[in-house]
Amino acid sequence: SGTIVLFHGNGGTAFDRGFYLEPLGNLGFRVILAEYPLYGGRPGKVGEKSFVADGLETLRLAHEDYGEPVYLLGESLGCGVAAAVARQTSVPLAGLILITPWDTLASVAKSLFPFLPVKLVLTDRYDSIENLKNFPRNISVVGAEHDEILPIRHAHQLYQSLPEGRKRMWVIPNAGHNDWPYYADASLWKEITDFVKK
Repeated sequence: SGTIVLFHGNGGTAFDRGFYLEPLGNLGFRVILAEYPLYGGRPGKVGEKSFVADGLETLRLAHEDYGEPVYLLGESLGCGVAAAVARQTSVPLAGLILITPWDTLASVAKSLFPFLPVKLVLTDRYDSIENLKNFPRNISVVGAEHDEILPIRHAHQLYQSLPEGRKRMWVIPNAGHNDWPYYADASLWKEITDFVKK
């Protein structure tokens, strides 16, 4: 079915994301668990610029080694990285999957810290609305109904901004930000991946 380059969330490392391998592998995908600079013992700097640059290189190598089709999957923090990589890469992407995503870092920060002048405080932008406004392929968006870290309204706001006709959203009932994998069964994974393969 192709190769999925996966950008994980802030908690833990790529080594903690083995739970993706079985459901996606069963559907015929090769999964590359990308790791960020300064995570998992890697050298480098933390931040949007270094994460995206590293992601672009990981994607380039995946495409060079395995060819097409190539998809991106972002989870939480990784959604912001995947969106920026999708905008900047020259690799032809077949589709995009965003799990527990958010719209912009400024929007999330404003809801968490309403008393701070967010635009003066933030150096990273992670503006997925801007980064994905012209994305030419299908995007699957997956939200957790009871997301306690990134309230699901941020996923809805991102979804509303995406190009019409190339998007679909699933909300996993009863799921939280970190326990959603327990609620994601094989049929859900098939729906999510079938949509981006169209």
